[in-house]
Amino acid sequence: MAILREWIEQMAAGEAIEAIVLGPLPWGDYKTEKIPPNWPQNQILTWEQALPWISYEFNDGYGFPGCHAIVAWTATKIISVSQYDGATAPFVIPRNPTAYEPIMPGSS
Repeated sequence: MAILREWIEQMAAGEAIEAIVLGPLPWGDYKTEKIPPNWPQNQILTWEQALPWISYEFNDGYGFPGCHAIVAWTATKIISVSQYDGATAPFVIPRNPTAYEPIMPGSS
């Protein structure tokens, strides 16, 4: 089990979250998840505004994605989630050009 808020905080590594956009729920039987209804989809939110919609626990194992698609920004990072066959995981990329080892979301 995972909590989206905790993943974002972990990926931010102490940096303030400047903004976050919550996308759709991909697919699946969300009766088993604890996702609050009526989230502000595709809108730029502050971290504080987003907290009620990203603090739920969900199954991050195989089957179907159990959380919202998201993009969050810090001063130096872009944070999102990927899924492979339903197994969901967070990932982070630099916000600005920088030399680093790129990852392949969904396979790393």
